Amino acid sequence: MEKEQIIASDKVKKIIEAIQERTRTTAYKLIIQKDSKPDLFDSKFGGVPYWDKAMEYPADSEGEKLMLLAQINFDRAEVDERLPQQGILQFFIAADDLFGADFDHSDEQKGFRVIYHEKPDYTVTREQVLAMGIPICTDAESTPVFKEAAVRIAANEVYMGDYDLRFSDIFRQVVKALSGEDISGKRAWDYLDEEDFNYLDGALKNDGHHMLGYPYFTQYDPRTSTEYYDTVLLQIDSEMIDHEDYVLWGDCGVANFFINSEALKKRDFSKVLYNWDCC
Repeated sequence: MEKEQIIASDKVKKIIEAIQERTRTTAYKLIIQKDSKPDLFDSKFGGVPYWDKAMEYPADSEGEKLMLLAQINFDRAEVDERLPQQGILQFFIAADDLFGADFDHSDEQKGFRVIYHEKPDYTVTREQVLAMGIPICTDAESTPVFKEAAVRIAANEVYMGDYDLRFSDIFRQVVKALSGEDISGKRAWDYLDEEDFNYLDGALKNDGHHMLGYPYFTQYDPRTSTEYYDTVLLQIDSEMIDHEDYVLWGDCGVANFFINSEALKKRDFSKVLYNWDCC
């Protein structure tokens, strides 16, 4: 059955074009490679992480070792200077029913950790890492990643969508510039009819897995302000491939890691906000 086509007005099309012009930027899609088995050092979701034998392996506040959620190898990727130009960036979470999240203290790295290895030791073996007794979980109640999956990194042009905390201000500015209307206090769904809003939502949607760019949520932006957490460090969405779940956050949710742009420039990953939500 063909998907029903939404007929949009010229008004909303002009609004979308103006928002795209104002917010256009480059993000980096993370594309699961279904038929590719990652090695210890590859960019991937889940599985066995690279780890420096001289470092203490990350654990939660109770001393339980964390499991790998995602690993990005910048030695094997082409990205712009906003992201590291070398090394391996890792995201670890606890194997619990909240996947390591603390929704009241989302930037305290107790149930999760973000760790950067500027100069990885490529002599480390998978067997050496496994000997540390690290958790590798495929239980749906304890992990959102059901199997180790290689990911390919690709540049992608993106625009701000209506899930971003900053979007309403941009939307009002665009309406004012295009029509002269002052719609202070209104949001996109208040101003547009249902069909136009659905068209705008689809045109500016930022779901999927990516770094940088703009976030997507199944509920709402967890940030009370974007003054500090202004950058999407990593977004991992739920994904099914050929009727098989690869990533699943609760009931088809999405996870986000936010960082400050200046901290990212310094490659300082000590203060990161981690949140996930689902329908």
